[in-house]
Amino acid sequence: MWAGRIARWQQSGLTAERFAGREGVNPRTLTFWKWKLGRDDRHAAEAATGSRRGGERLAFVEVLKRVAAPAAMAAPSAALEVVAGGYRVGVAPGFDATTLRALLDMLEGRR
Repeated sequence: MWAGRIARWQQSGLTAERFAGREGVNPRTLTFWKWKLGRDDRHAAEAATGSRRGGERLAFVEVLKRVAAPAAMAAPSAALEVVAGGYRVGVAPGFDATTLRALLDMLEGRR
């Protein structure tokens, strides 16, 4: 909707204030969308060509990060490990689902 409105505005030759008044929108909103859509178009073009302003080339780099768990946090007998909200919960085989649910609900409430 806004892309079409911006195109009509640019073709009209009117100021933002006059065109916005005719369309029944705020002129600042109109100019914001012109900026936002132009910015998105520039970013899409940069991504497609792999270049940026100033001739810099962009490249994707694979990043691998391995973090060893401290011994105190490891749960060697755990059949399942849940990591959420900054908490790590090791769940042993034969766990009680109701107790686990209550624990996760309690941890979620602390956030």
